[in-house]
Formats: sequence, structure tokens, C-alpha cells
Amino acid sequence: MKPPRPPRILVQVLATAAALLLANAALSFTEHPWLLPSLGGSCVILFGMPRGIMAQPRSFIGGHLIATVVGLVFRMGHDALGGPVGPWIALAVGVALAAMAVTRTIHSPAGANPVVVFAEGAGWGFLATPLLPGLATLFLVAWAANNLPRPWGAGPWPRFAGRG
Repeated sequence: MKPPRPPRILVQVLATAAALLLANAALSFTEHPWLLPSLGGSCVILFGMPRGIMAQPRSFIGGHLIATVVGLVFRMGHDALGGPVGPWIALAVGVALAAMAVTRTIHSPAGANPVVVFAEGAGWGFLATPLLPGLATLFLVAWAANNLPRPWGAGPWPRFAGRG
């Protein structure tokens, strides 16, 4: 694989910075004002490998949603049944991976979401904030950065069924 050209590197740097700054600004109005760590990993995929399968909207959005829901279910299970937290977190990440694989929505940074859910002590509101504003912000920046001024590579990002 050839290294990206300087204009693409500039897009990667500026888009990543813009996406994370905007997400941080959006999340500062929520009860979770910190930046969701997995969003930084998502920027590496969305802007560094925008034609890859993990960068496509199905994987990006679906992977984050599925992994977070799995994390929340396992956290509720830990609250109800108790025991050491480590096995619960490890199993939650494993089940999140399996669920993403079955639904063809693997997005590797989303694998951190169950860990974040446990670390934050998050409840179901975590889906509404901070997850959805963070995903929406990154999606909009990725759509603009990966399609403007012109599409390149395998076609415009995002690829939808029957296109690209």
C-alpha cells in the first residue's frame, strides 16, 4: 500500500481534529462531557481507511450501537448477579464482537464501548448521550471529508447496497 499523498494527509489531520473537537463540544452539554475514547479510534478508520469495510456507515454506526447495547446488558447483568467485574467486561467484549460479526457490522474501535460502559457505570441513557451525538458528529464530518471536493478510490463514501 502506498502512503497517502500530502493533500490526503492534510484531509486526515484536519478531518480528525474537526470531528473530535466538534464531538467534544457536543458532548460537553451532556452528563458525559468526556470524549468517548472509541471515537478517536473510529477517526483512524473513517479518515485513514475510508474505503475499508469497517469505515462504511453500516459497520461504523451498527458496530458502535451493538457493542454499546451488549455492554449495557452485561453491566446490568453484573449489577443483578454480582461477582468480579473483569470476567463480565471480558465476556461483554467477546459477545459484542460475535454480535458485530453475525450482523456484519464489525468496527474495531467499538470493541472498547463495553469497557467504557463499565468504567463509566453507564445506564441506557448512554445510548442517547454521549453515543449518538458522537456518532452523528463523526458521520457528518466523515461524509464531508471523504466526498469533498470529489470522491476518490472505490467511489463516494458512504457506499450503500447496489452502489460503489
